[in-house]
Amino acid sequence: MNNVAHCLLMEELMSLIHVASALYPMLHRGRISSTTEEGVPIRKLFIGNLAERTTNKDLQKLFSKFGKVDSCYIKRTQRRSSFAFVTFSGVDAAVKAREAAKKMEVHLHCRILRVSPADTWHQPDSLENQMRFLKNKEGHEDEVVEQLPQDDSPIQVLNDDCFIEIFLHLPIADRVRIERVCKRWQSLAQESWRSVKKLDLVKEHWGISPKARLQMLDTNTLRKVLMKCGQFLAHLDLSIVAYGLTSSTLTIVGKFCPNLEFLNIRGLELSPSGIASLMKNCQHMTKFVMKSLNGPCEKNLSQLFAMSTKLQSLEIQDESINGKCLGYLPTDTIEEISMSRCISLQSTHFDSAVVKFTALRKITLKSCICLLNSSLKAIGTIESLTHLELSGDYAMFSAVHMNHLVNLKNLEHLNLSHHICVTDDFLVNVSKNCKKLNYLDITGCMNVTDRAIVSLSALSKLETLVISGVTQVTDKPLATLHNLRVLKACKCPLVRDSGAIDLIRMAPNLVLLDLSRSSISDLTIQAAISITKRRTNNLMLKLIVGQTNVKKSQVLGVSPLLQIVNVDMS
Repeated sequence: MNNVAHCLLMEELMSLIHVASALYPMLHRGRISSTTEEGVPIRKLFIGNLAERTTNKDLQKLFSKFGKVDSCYIKRTQRRSSFAFVTFSGVDAAVKAREAAKKMEVHLHCRILRVSPADTWHQPDSLENQMRFLKNKEGHEDEVVEQLPQDDSPIQVLNDDCFIEIFLHLPIADRVRIERVCKRWQSLAQESWRSVKKLDLVKEHWGISPKARLQMLDTNTLRKVLMKCGQFLAHLDLSIVAYGLTSSTLTIVGKFCPNLEFLNIRGLELSPSGIASLMKNCQHMTKFVMKSLNGPCEKNLSQLFAMSTKLQSLEIQDESINGKCLGYLPTDTIEEISMSRCISLQSTHFDSAVVKFTALRKITLKSCICLLNSSLKAIGTIESLTHLELSGDYAMFSAVHMNHLVNLKNLEHLNLSHHICVTDDFLVNVSKNCKKLNYLDITGCMNVTDRAIVSLSALSKLETLVISGVTQVTDKPLATLHNLRVLKACKCPLVRDSGAIDLIRMAPNLVLLDLSRSSISDLTIQAAISITKRRTNNLMLKLIVGQTNVKKSQVLGVSPLLQIVNVDMS
């Protein structure tokens, strides 16, 4: 299909969606539906504005005139008005009660009662039967689709696979609306949800303008979509804070998404009921990301971890977790653990857990300030570790105990940014023992000098070095790092032209050099132009020189393999 034909088809598709959206509410105006929007029969009603003296017997007697009542439940509140739920045996009785309430004919104890359908998830019919109700729906929706385009429409020449592919490129809101266009589209739209494996809260994906402040996703909207695609989802990202999502959101996720492998709930609080739902239904998770617990429920979290036998990756950012739950993680599958700002994390729980993980490859700890030196010793025993981050404040650590980390012979990635215990002696030991290291970040490590940087030349596999904000380092040792591909050295005032030029000359594979807020001048730029022109590997060097002594107006010539960025990236 060429681009012109594709554009024409998309225009017709969108026009049909708008027609359907306009006709649907017009055809349904004034009618009381016997089912929810998801197709669940409405038998349970919410009753509001009850007097304090109202009893279950009063409600039973009042609503029995509409049909057989299965149950009544009154919820007392501290306010003057209470509310209740009334469940009928049949749908017709519930419709009659709502029709009477619409005419203000339902009163009790000198009050006009408010009668409305209970939320879909409160309806008594089982969730498993809801898809059957969707297929068997008759009546009003059929009236809509019969009045919309038939097979003589040009767009109908497309085959089913083509339609499904087009539908998958629509925002979620439009994908729901197209079910109103015609019966064929309704069937294909429902079929298209089978191909949805990933869902997030990005507004553009839902058809909401990113600039719209009043439009937001709520729990009911998310639930409607999860009813359509939840069973097919493998990846659900709820990390964006959506204020319309309530505490029941996770319960709904658990019910409708049994095959999830990745779940990110950073935008939600994890409650006991949510944990229970995940524990019961989502036992295939391999990666779980959470931010905070709602109350003291780490015990519940432990139970979830014990049931998650396939879990490989865990990320937690919570101030209240002490780490006891880590002991319930599967010891043979966990590969990655990330704890960010877990200020209550205790070494006793952390240490005893991590030493049991036989497949652990990656540990990330960010400002877990209560950890003790014993945690450094425990980490140093994990021979399988390839990635380690210990960034931020660790007031309880000592420089001597940092040397436990040099036992990690398989370490490839090490991030110690803003760590006060990183010294020259420690980095010299790292250079002698961690020969597989290819990434090192010591941003803001104020005790590091040229002696440590010189020792790094012994790491033949080191390709990325980040020394931003290490103010005691000069440009002199840079030329010894000839295997580097990336060097970030912003906010290093002692770095000058001579060493920077030598590095560019001696490191032919260098592709990124950040020298913003250093003391380099036009000499470095001029040399970089000349050196990169002679490169035979066709690799482009990106040179960042923001807030330096560089004056680009005085630079002569250009190089096809040099990109100069005069921006401060710090």
